[in-house]
Amino acid sequence: MNVFSILAATDKPATSIMDALPHLAGMLMVMVTLTILWGVCVITAKLVKIFIPEPQAAVAPVAKPVATPAATPATPEGIAPEIVAVIAAAVANVTGQPCRIISIKPMSTSWERAGRHSVLTSHRIR
Repeated sequence: MNVFSILAATDKPATSIMDALPHLAGMLMVMVTLTILWGVCVITAKLVKIFIPEPQAAVAPVAKPVATPAATPATPEGIAPEIVAVIAAAVANVTGQPCRIISIKPMSTSWERAGRHSVLTSHRIR
């Protein structure tokens, strides 16, 4: 059987470009609208750069090493000196000035236990 004879047997009217014109106009309208929105975003970004300048990078003062007495250990037991250095750098970064670390203690796990207890008791047992 020929495919064209089946298509010719349908009662559908022939379609043309003119039938697709409303759809093409809609696509064109969407593309134009997206282009305009893109342009507005670019102009807004340029205006923001003009009116709100980027903050200058603050030059952090060089921290002077704090001499620790020989009687007290520089690092608490069980904590690597690298970790102490990272903690000291983080504290200096947050406060904006060099600080002396007096003690580092591990946190209590009571919050962890309370969270686990809350999760485990929230389930309904059948």
